[in-house]
Amino acid sequence: MKACNKKTADYATRPAAQFKKLNVNCIKNSIEPIDFYRHELSNAPLKKPGWNGGGLCPFHADNKPGSFGVNLTTGAYKCFSCGVAGGDIIAFTMAVYGLDFINALKQLADEWGVAC
Repeated sequence: MKACNKKTADYATRPAAQFKKLNVNCIKNSIEPIDFYRHELSNAPLKKPGWNGGGLCPFHADNKPGSFGVNLTTGAYKCFSCGVAGGDIIAFTMAVYGLDFINALKQLADEWGVAC
C-alpha cells in the first residue's frame, strides 16, 4: 500500500464541511422563507403566506414596528422607512451579517443543516 503524501494528509485532517458543494437552488429550496424569517425575526408577528409585517428593520435604528415587511412565500424583504430591499433569504443573510455570496451560502448550509 502506498503511503499518504503530505497533500493527502492535509485533506484528511480538514473538516468535511469544507468540501461540501454549495448548490444555490438546493439551499434556497431546502429552507422555507417562513421558517427562515421566524428564526431571524423572532419577535415579528409572521403568520400568513405572502407579505407580512416583519417588525423592526434590522438594517437601521428603527422605532416603528411594521415598517419592515417580508414575503413568506418568496423570501423578499423591504423596509418602507430606510428603503432597503432584497430578493431572497441569501440576500437577507448577506445584508444582515455583512457576508459575500459564498460565505452567506456556507452560513445558511451550516445553520440549517443543508447538504447539497
